[in-house]
Amino acid sequence: MAVFKMKQDDEWKRNYILEFNDMRDNYEYKLQLKDVEIERLKSEILRLRDSKNTLKPRDKQISDRDIQLIKDLRVCKLSYSEISKRTKWSKATVSRVLNGLYD
Repeated sequence: MAVFKMKQDDEWKRNYILEFNDMRDNYEYKLQLKDVEIERLKSEILRLRDSKNTLKPRDKQISDRDIQLIKDLRVCKLSYSEISKRTKWSKATVSRVLNGLYD
């Protein structure tokens, strides 16, 4: 009987090791897939960052003269939209000027 029990113990260990190795191989394979996905996402981020750099900021900066003109037009009771149309500056810029951002 002792030989049979020893054979069962050895079989259990062998099966356990095989299952463990299969599990480890599966885990390593999934890690490799994740690494490939991470590298793909990194290259996509770089591509998007490079394409974003093609956009150029507005060259024209608002001058002191334009700032004063916007303020003068507001004193004359013109709306932000009317000031924007006359000065060719956006309503957002007009708002920034009138709220003191450029002072």
